[in-house]
Parts: sequence; structure tokens; C-alpha cells
Amino acid sequence: MKYIVQAEISPEVGGEMEAQPERIQEWMQKWQALNPINMYFGMTRRVVTIIVDVPNEDAMFEAVHSTWVLTKSYPNIWPVGDATEFPSLLKRSGLVA
Repeated sequence: MKYIVQAEISPEVGGEMEAQPERIQEWMQKWQALNPINMYFGMTRRVVTIIVDVPNEDAMFEAVHSTWVLTKSYPNIWPVGDATEFPSLLKRSGLVA
């Protein structure tokens, strides 16, 4: 299943991150281990958007936890799919039986 993960980084935390680039590298390695479809870094605000295709949320636990620790906020996570995956998303959300 594909997931979009978005983490906003406050200015205070961003300053801390910039002062310790090795922590950013460790954080990015956690996400790279999941072989993301893509990663986007916002140009107008401090935000990172990561798209991954993993079997379930459990596979992302370590990366999500490292994001929470580094950014001091929990990232937003949305399951997404194309038209062929839409019926399974409806079932997963409980909208259909």
C-alpha cells in the first residue's frame, strides 16, 4: 500500500537540525531503507513529503518514530492509491463491507 507522509518542521527545530547535519542524515537513512517512491522538500516552508509503498504501517514504524523524535511533532500519514486500489481503500476505511 502506498502512503504519503508529511512532516512539518518548526523554525526552532529547523535551526537545531541545521546545526546537527548528521542527525538529518540518520533520519533520511531510515526513510531510504524503505525505498521511497519519492521525497519532496518544500521550498517555501519547512516541510518534507515522502511517498512510500510498504505492506502496512508497521513497516514504517522506525522511520515515523525517528521523524517524531527529530522534528518534535508527529508526521501526517495518509494511505493513498490509484483507481485499481480504490476498492481496497474503501474496505480498509470501513466505508464498505
